[in-house]
Amino acid sequence: MGFYNNDRWPEKSERYRLPWSSNDNPIAWLEITDVCNIHCKGCYRRNLSGHRPLAELKEEVDFLLRMRNPDGISIAGGEPLIYPDIVPLVGHIASKGLKPIIITNVRALSEPLLRDLVRAGLAGVTCHIDMLQERSDGGRGWTERDLLPLRQEKADLLWKVGRGAVNVTFNQTVYHENFQYIPDIVRWGRANVRKVHGLVFICYRGMPITEGVSYDAREVSKEQLQQDLGYTESDTGQIDILSVDVYNLLKDHFGDSYESSAYLGGTGHIKDYKWLIGASIVDGSGTALGPIGPRAMEFTQSSHHWRHGRYVSYLARHSISRSLVLFSGLIGDRVMRGTRRRVARSLWNPLNWARPVYVQSIGIVQAPEMMENGTASMCESCPDMCVWKGNLVNSCRLDEYRRYGKLLNAIVHNTVEEPVPAGRR
Repeated sequence: MGFYNNDRWPEKSERYRLPWSSNDNPIAWLEITDVCNIHCKGCYRRNLSGHRPLAELKEEVDFLLRMRNPDGISIAGGEPLIYPDIVPLVGHIASKGLKPIIITNVRALSEPLLRDLVRAGLAGVTCHIDMLQERSDGGRGWTERDLLPLRQEKADLLWKVGRGAVNVTFNQTVYHENFQYIPDIVRWGRANVRKVHGLVFICYRGMPITEGVSYDAREVSKEQLQQDLGYTESDTGQIDILSVDVYNLLKDHFGDSYESSAYLGGTGHIKDYKWLIGASIVDGSGTALGPIGPRAMEFTQSSHHWRHGRYVSYLARHSISRSLVLFSGLIGDRVMRGTRRRVARSLWNPLNWARPVYVQSIGIVQAPEMMENGTASMCESCPDMCVWKGNLVNSCRLDEYRRYGKLLNAIVHNTVEEPVPAGRR
């Protein structure tokens, strides 16, 4: 299974299964444009229709509010920041009492635009930067370490304008080529904990285009599929990275200062972690004091739903008092015993009494994949669902609806043995 180190397969019984569902989910996904200013390997969106009308998007926001009960709206594309009506769209979402979260490659992120977005009610920015993107602000052959100054520039800008009130997350698609740099990104994030709320690592996936596999799109060749969809992959050895591989890499580098505490499973393999969520308490110097445990995660979700009628995904502010960390003992979070000891020890210094600590999340996403029998293993209670013709569909496979009017089903033929390596050996 996987390719890195799976001797430590985290037990689901020791983690909190997030209670999200299709109709009660903190995240809703809004596709506003399929135009982009860079190219990413495995991109799930082809340029077919351009910018969508603002009035149509407002109707979708209302639909998502009624049918999804979200805490926030993820504004995606394409590249949202080049959408001409992005500021009024953010203002409309905020006027509905929802958190507008923009997912961007940051090339068009400027201070004047950011100030306008913040005034309109922007709640968060997720910055997608990785070394396999084709982008003019990153050099050919650059590594993730070479891109750290670009991440720093954008984190500094978001801090300058948002002053911590805008949730700032950095995500990275994980390929074989950049897997080794994940610890460098985490160390950078911890060093910038005041400015960076969270990190997300997304395991690269693609629709296998291999011998022995065909799809039920009639009269469409494999070559045509590769032109129609940006997420096909002929080399299945590139799509075998599991969320547990990333988890074990983090455990090897950060030990007890990192742990996962919540998850969403998959519709296929019972052991899968499609979303594996963790969070650490980090002080202002960037020192991790220990992880948040499953009881604390459960308390956060349940209490937020009790108070606001919605589950929560993006925190507006991630600084908390040290005494609040000690409170986790009252709710029986035994995973946080070491965290509480370190926080209590820090209080021997009176200067720390008024100094906050920070909750910094690390999310690992294992995107949809084909199983050996040809069925797709999707994310349970998919958080990233968007609207298609009056229904909710998986945003990562929206182009199948746009091209063919439906999800494509794989047909695995018996002409070759094990035609689809699904990342589990």
